[in-house]
Amino acid sequence: MSQTSETPPKPGTELVRRPEAALVKRSPAAEAELRAHLAREARIERGAKARLAPFAAAAVVAVLGWAGWGLHELLRLGAGPAAAVLALPVAMSLVVLAGAAAAVAWRRQLAGHRGRLALATAAAATWAGVVSMVSPMSWTATAVLVLGAIALCSRWQAAHAVAQPDPADATRTPVQATARDRRQDNDDAAEVAEVIERWDSRIAVARGAVPGSALIDAQVLPAAIRFTVETEPGTTSFDTVHAVRGRIASGLQRPGSRVVLEPSDRSESEFSLTVITRDLLAEGVAYTGPNYQSGQIRIGEFADGAGDAVFVAADKVGARNGLATGEPGSGKSAFLEAVGMGLLASGHWHLMFGDGDPEGGSSPLLNQISDWAAAGPEQVLAQLAALESMLEVRSMLKATLTIGPDGLPVERTDPSQPSAREIHPCQAFPGVMWILDELHRLAGDPMMRDAKFIARLERLSRILRKYGGGLLVGTQSMLLPDFGGSSPLRGYLSSRNLFAFRNHNKSERAVVSGLEISPSLLPPGGGYAFSAGAGRLAMLRVAWSPDMARHAENLSSAILDQDSELAMAPHRPALVDDDTAFEEKLARLRAWRSGAGTRPSAELTPTEPAARGVDVFGDPTALAVPAALTGDNVVPLTPRQALPALDALPADEDALPTTQRAVLGAVRDGHNATGAIAKAMGFSSSNTSKALSALVDLGLLDKAEHGLYYPAATPAGTSR
Repeated sequence: MSQTSETPPKPGTELVRRPEAALVKRSPAAEAELRAHLAREARIERGAKARLAPFAAAAVVAVLGWAGWGLHELLRLGAGPAAAVLALPVAMSLVVLAGAAAAVAWRRQLAGHRGRLALATAAAATWAGVVSMVSPMSWTATAVLVLGAIALCSRWQAAHAVAQPDPADATRTPVQATARDRRQDNDDAAEVAEVIERWDSRIAVARGAVPGSALIDAQVLPAAIRFTVETEPGTTSFDTVHAVRGRIASGLQRPGSRVVLEPSDRSESEFSLTVITRDLLAEGVAYTGPNYQSGQIRIGEFADGAGDAVFVAADKVGARNGLATGEPGSGKSAFLEAVGMGLLASGHWHLMFGDGDPEGGSSPLLNQISDWAAAGPEQVLAQLAALESMLEVRSMLKATLTIGPDGLPVERTDPSQPSAREIHPCQAFPGVMWILDELHRLAGDPMMRDAKFIARLERLSRILRKYGGGLLVGTQSMLLPDFGGSSPLRGYLSSRNLFAFRNHNKSERAVVSGLEISPSLLPPGGGYAFSAGAGRLAMLRVAWSPDMARHAENLSSAILDQDSELAMAPHRPALVDDDTAFEEKLARLRAWRSGAGTRPSAELTPTEPAARGVDVFGDPTALAVPAALTGDNVVPLTPRQALPALDALPADEDALPTTQRAVLGAVRDGHNATGAIAKAMGFSSSNTSKALSALVDLGLLDKAEHGLYYPAATPAGTSR
């Protein structure tokens, strides 16, 4: 009886069912964190391999040098010393080919190191050629190879240094991390991994928006994630990438307003990508009070939460001009008010406000807090004349000043001391800021054109900085008509502080960081703007609150120096208290109403009770019928005579168009065919035919056979 023994299965051929308890489904956040961890591990592994590249390259060069020397010896023994010289170009060519192969295989990793690679390849080829003719079997040749590799590869090693953990992280215990911090870290890690995955799979591919690019150096900001984008040098530029920003936003599945591209100061092949993850500006930015520090006024926040948006009133070179453009309701007034209150809070500025609206309705707050508020062309011209007088005085005053140890102007005590280049706003010599709103209305006013307002304003904006003055202008667009056709004026105003608020006009362009940005891209709602002075392409929102006026209660401006005050005094209007000014406005309103045929406002208010109503249903006889509805007001109408027939109306030849009169005259002169008439009068055939048809309809011509025309046998207006 034979026994059959079961053959044990071979390892790996048996199908084993995994228990369901072993299947664990990770959450999307955990999956994203795992992907981010794997991406970091892959980058660390690539960096470690990159650090081994110089050692491998030195070994390859040494092998090629030995191979060249071996070839030299074989040729010398077999063909003679003359043929052995061929080993030199062979060894050098092999090294050059190896360097070219490395440049092609590692083209992405060698970004920024191509020049150093070419130098290292040339040095290695020289070393291999020399040792192939002499011998690599010497300490000198080995030392030259090792020291040369260290010198030429030091920058490569520094660029691929192994990241060391922060010592603070080693001492931090898990207990110190709260649950909220862990959730936030998980969310940030998930967002970073998501952006990297979408970039690699949609944008960096061959047909993507930026092929061959990579995201590195992820930074988590309060409301955004910022990356450095590396591209292959020579394949693209920042201007080209910014032109496809819409495709990038589409690939990342983000709104275009939340994807910000900014140039890098290190290389044109690198740029910064900021993906805004949380909208900090949607609920508005609260105004917490005037703020002035070192010549800068905080006016809002950027969308990514990194830093505040500021208006630079003064810096090392003196006072600065500014320009705010935007359609009505875009937030210009809130911006101008924030700047004005910040200037007054400094104690170093004298504030003037000019309004293109003759009624001064652009900003009641600036009318209240300004040292000199003007409305309408006539009063604005007075302010302009006052500033021109101040410039003349301060130009003489500047020659008697020098810069003190604290950087502020002081009086010269010695003729050998250098005079001040400009007057910096300070308590001794306060700056003068002229906020001029509604420039587009002033530029088109006939009085302003006669007074050469734009030319004088251009001169003022050009030289006011040297004498401690600034000009901040508000208008509705960047188009030249708003600036009276003066391109230099627009350039002087927008050179440092340009705030472009929302504008639906598609032709609007604001230059930010060398790029033209359309303000129509800004979201709806007041206060959104682009700032050219900040050098950033991220949008901002101006701080505002309904009770901004309460922050102006304790503000007081600086007192002008005596010389400047005396220069401007003849142009200042007489002081009028608020009650008198209000009465004048009411008087103008009453005068307009009376001139328009209505009663003055004082008579519009009833002082006596109205008469009691009549009960027409209880007493119908009390109802009075107006005379216009009675028979006494009927006017008899005379029957109108019958209208004459159309052919009975005489034709007024003088009322005919020029072409028809000329054609009629040609027919009467004996030209009967259409071609002959057109040739005689110099008209086209089509125009001549139209004129002939019209004259036939009017009864002035008769059309015969064969297309001939004759004067009408019976004149128009008589019976035939």
